[in-house]
Amino acid sequence: MKSLLRMAGFGAVGASGVLPNLAVMWLLVDHWHLHYLPAAVAATEVAICWNFVLVDLVVFRDRRGRHWAGRLARFVALNNLDLAVRLPLLALLVSWAGVDELAANLVTLVLAFALRFAVTNRFIYRPAPLPESA
Repeated sequence: MKSLLRMAGFGAVGASGVLPNLAVMWLLVDHWHLHYLPAAVAATEVAICWNFVLVDLVVFRDRRGRHWAGRLARFVALNNLDLAVRLPLLALLVSWAGVDELAANLVTLVLAFALRFAVTNRFIYRPAPLPESA
């Protein structure tokens, strides 16, 4: 049950990170006329920072055994690896399928959610080992 609540919290944080992600992408694409792929990278970096703060303070506050810098480094690495996988899918959806840039970006974020949670839960904020019984 606690794992489902944690996943729901992770999802809520991720959902809250969609707003700054899409806002930055909209600003860069529609107003600064930047190509959608570099805009997606910049937007993702903003959302990664937003999400880390909330995940660290709210979702995994009881599992912050490592120094925050180590958690941040792992979180950034995971999310940038995720971005490297999402960018080709984003390009495919926009260039070949004709999907709007913002909608395609949202689709890739939703598709990657479960994998990001699983890795974050297991490796970045892994639970403390259970004490050995005597």
